[in-house]
Amino acid sequence: MEQFLTENDKKPPKKVGRKLINLDLEQVENLASRGLGTTQIARAMGVSWSTIDRSRKRSAEFEEALKRGQAKGLAQVTNSLFTSATDGNVTAQIFYLKNQDPKTWKDRVENVHATINLNDVLSGAKDRLGDSMATIKKPKVINAVKSTSTASGKLVNNQDDIKNDDNKGG
Repeated sequence: MEQFLTENDKKPPKKVGRKLINLDLEQVENLASRGLGTTQIARAMGVSWSTIDRSRKRSAEFEEALKRGQAKGLAQVTNSLFTSATDGNVTAQIFYLKNQDPKTWKDRVENVHATINLNDVLSGAKDRLGDSMATIKKPKVINAVKSTSTASGKLVNNQDDIKNDDNKGG
């Protein structure tokens, strides 16, 4: 019951694993120069993100194409910004200066962190009030209003009532 294989019956062994997907490095560089990230490049090329990630890990050339593309895109935008700024675009000038020389041109926001001891503040206020009260002979009456008394129907001056109370008391 042994079966013998002839030369025609032998098949080459199948390769194990996925089929290697070769990506066009020029296209990758071009897409990266337009500011696309790896996920967007994968979608534009019709492959999954994991294919891009595997290509980055496997091939230094692929990684270099991504970096070259990103650098080209940055250079193009930087040149356009500089041209706009030198042509008189004030917004571009401000943006350029804030990013190139932030120490001089940043929007200044200074945060002062102070610790206040409320006991010291209150005792100082009491001392100042005590000193000022000693120099005043009579405290001023606030909201002294002339009003009509409901009982007698006469006009009553609250200020006069206070003066009378002061004379009676001492």
